Amino acid sequence: MKKKGEKVKAAVFYGQRDLRVEEMELPVLREGEILVRVRACGICGTDVHIFNGAEGSAKVTPPVILGHEFCGEVVETKSLLFRVGNKVSIDPNIYCGVCKFCRSGKVQLCENLLALGVNLNGGFAEYAVVPEKQAILFEDISFEEAALAEPLACCLHGIEKLELKATDKVLIIGLGPIGLTMLEILKLHGVDKIYGYEIEEFRKEVARAQGIKDIIDANDDSKFDIVIECAGTKESIEMAFEKLEKGGQLLVFSVPSPRTEVFIKPFEMFRKEARVYWSFVNPFTQRLAVELLESKKINLKHLITHRISLGELFQALSGKYERQLKVIVQP
Repeated sequence: MKKKGEKVKAAVFYGQRDLRVEEMELPVLREGEILVRVRACGICGTDVHIFNGAEGSAKVTPPVILGHEFCGEVVETKSLLFRVGNKVSIDPNIYCGVCKFCRSGKVQLCENLLALGVNLNGGFAEYAVVPEKQAILFEDISFEEAALAEPLACCLHGIEKLELKATDKVLIIGLGPIGLTMLEILKLHGVDKIYGYEIEEFRKEVARAQGIKDIIDANDDSKFDIVIECAGTKESIEMAFEKLEKGGQLLVFSVPSPRTEVFIKPFEMFRKEARVYWSFVNPFTQRLAVELLESKKINLKHLITHRISLGELFQALSGKYERQLKVIVQP
């Protein structure tokens, strides 16, 4: 642990494609906060969007330290809930609790949403200040695995919207880290007729190794009871609507560009009596995510393909590595 006044490193986002690794003073805690030595922080597609000038889950006002999929060790505390040495997974989303959405239980739609790593300093740094209510204790998983709790929590929130039956025939469009996480959740629910659509061969290999039933191609005319869209392109979203069976359920889980527009035939959805859902962040699901990882009911270690330093972050946000799934920053 560094002493007060000593410099610590952080990757500070100043605007579109302007990311600088800088030294700054160790943050000072207020009551109810903990200082976390960041041990692992995953790179999310949202980080890439923000880096390239798009919106995040909340309005981004640079300069700010990005990185919302993080965990670490408590090194200083002004909280009665945590002690030095505790290992904590961080739920980044902070809700006001008083707006009409918070009061109706839809906290993810909070009118005053704040998020660590989006518009408050996050995990692309050696140390992060975290409000006590955002930290969740863990013991029986590695820091790398704990960094995957936040994306897992988001996926759990999405899956909660669906009425799942073990007999459902399911299609996952996009087999990146999110699509492969959805695969594990579906398996946990006893679903075994799980198909995928993906263009990258490496991701197909991983999906097959993890027990997906088959990978379809673009010309396949099969229909599915449930379609989960995880790719975020115009083509993938339009495919998701087209692949839906009568009476089916569609979860559009991806985060497309704000400029993406899709062509949908409402009459077809009317005839199918389709149910279509979108999903936003991770309300009330981060603790469950940690519990599922600790109990080994869900294993996501195979998603981690690259481990990088803060100095390599600009490169990682600028383009993909070969055979990439989840990239973990180790500050």
